[in-house]
Amino acid sequence: MAGQTRPGITERKTRLDGSTEEFACEVLLLEPGRRAVLLYVLDREWRIADSALVVPAGSLTVSHYWMDRPYNVYHWLHEGRTLAYYCNVAEPTEISERLVAYTDLVVDVLLRPSGETQVLDEEDVPADLEPARRVLIARATEAIVTNGRRLGAEVERESRALL
Repeated sequence: MAGQTRPGITERKTRLDGSTEEFACEVLLLEPGRRAVLLYVLDREWRIADSALVVPAGSLTVSHYWMDRPYNVYHWLHEGRTLAYYCNVAEPTEISERLVAYTDLVVDVLLRPSGETQVLDEEDVPADLEPARRVLIARATEAIVTNGRRLGAEVERESRALL
């Protein structure tokens, strides 16, 4: 993709330690206060810790965000083929005209097109994390794992329709 052809928006990820990371994305779908789908092209190879997955540079990340779900999903595609769906357990998600922001709650779930599911980074949850956040992480992880095939199919359909 040569340059942005769609409106731009910022994705902001805030970690539990308060540090942030921002990405300039393109808008594929934006419903402020409800949901968003953004596009980001990886500028470098991305290796997913604790898995054998390598996402090559140039791959598309189609990011799906909902205000009413305790997670977001990165749909990774390379040369038109789905590599995986990477689910970030998160709270709360803010969706506005210029910004999609969320707090990353450490735990991630990798869903592969084959149906394989892998929960990542559980050992990195801080020991002193408040109980309410621990419950949210457990419930979100269970929802993703239990409904992984359906979630993957939903994200796949919407990504393809918007690209």
